[in-house]
Amino acid sequence: MSDITFADVVHQSVSFSKSDPAETLLLNLIDTPWFQRLRDISQTANTRLVYMFSEHSRFGHCLGVAYLAKLALAKLSRDFPDDVAQYRSAILVAALVHDIGHLAPGSHTAFKTWFPDQPDSHEELAEIVLTQDQEISALLHNFSPTLQSTVLSILREDADVPPWTWQIISGGGWNVDRGNWSTVDSVLAGVSYGKYNIPALVDSIRITSDKQLALMENRLDAMLHFMVSRHAMYRQVYQHRVLLAADMLNKAVVQRARDIGSELPFADSVMQSALAAKSASDLTLSTMFEMRESWWRYHLSRWATSSDSILRDLSLRILNRRLFKTVRVSDTSHRDSLIKEATHALEAAGLDPRYYLHEISTADVHAGDSRQSMLVQLDNGGVITLSEADPLIKSMASESKLSKRSWLALPAEGKSKLANFR
Repeated sequence: MSDITFADVVHQSVSFSKSDPAETLLLNLIDTPWFQRLRDISQTANTRLVYMFSEHSRFGHCLGVAYLAKLALAKLSRDFPDDVAQYRSAILVAALVHDIGHLAPGSHTAFKTWFPDQPDSHEELAEIVLTQDQEISALLHNFSPTLQSTVLSILREDADVPPWTWQIISGGGWNVDRGNWSTVDSVLAGVSYGKYNIPALVDSIRITSDKQLALMENRLDAMLHFMVSRHAMYRQVYQHRVLLAADMLNKAVVQRARDIGSELPFADSVMQSALAAKSASDLTLSTMFEMRESWWRYHLSRWATSSDSILRDLSLRILNRRLFKTVRVSDTSHRDSLIKEATHALEAAGLDPRYYLHEISTADVHAGDSRQSMLVQLDNGGVITLSEADPLIKSMASESKLSKRSWLALPAEGKSKLANFR
């Protein structure tokens, strides 16, 4: 049997060929402990608390990204065979392992939990895994002495590789990462927001003369469809206020555990290391490896019986879905008075605002596109940006910047005491 096939919720099945050296390497990487660990790293974190079937992991997402990269490279190779031949193996590997540095709880939510005032750095952690894990390093070096460095250059978006090699994974507009999660997360949440015409976009990409990834002008309709789908997934799923408030419970649990310090009733050696870390760079490879969803929930279950009333209550709120409620913040002046009133309300309810009052807000959906917008190759040979090519796309990006929303998150017993916001 030359193909290894995985069932898939979008494509029905995704396959990698054992007769293709690069795809065989992917299969070998999939079998490593670090990649198998992704089965226990949630793809969409607290989304399951609103969309009940959204229980999937980073494992399936990463396989889907690699498969979509395989399809895109097959299309590009017909018109740009030399470009693809030089970088195909490295792009496939980078697509597969791009999320290997994610942690529990909940991937992106983990960085809000452990390091709330610092940027998400799962890319940097992926680099640590790729360079420090002996099995993965050996697989890459045995395939080619230069493969590891090329993969890292693609993941870093370095200038020593052609831009299209990383734009296909992490560039603006459509890429194979966004192209996978938009649809997979939509299907598994039980909604239709994230569905779009995958074959149309895969068939429409080109490499420009200066080695940028571009979309053919005649498929702008497919790109607009994707961008609307992606925008809807953020507004309706990823930035759902209930989910953002639930993330604050994770943050509050870790804050309380750190404040308790040496008196913490239960913490294994991995938890002790995670709580002691000031930033993601302080985490050792072995600690990262063990930071999984099952590990996190086991600690919550132990802390749910803690003698510390705050840690016990916060843990039980997560386990039993007694989430914080939200109050919309309309403007800056309203924010200050609302925080003051909420603080008094929580104190009157016997709840410490340090753990029970949080401000949450949505991010700019299209922020990354302003840094590196996908190009459009016109029928006359010219090249322009997506925003220049379509006024609806430009309007959508502008609307995203103007539509940032903010709330206060606090328990129901605190919200009920707010005079004007019950």
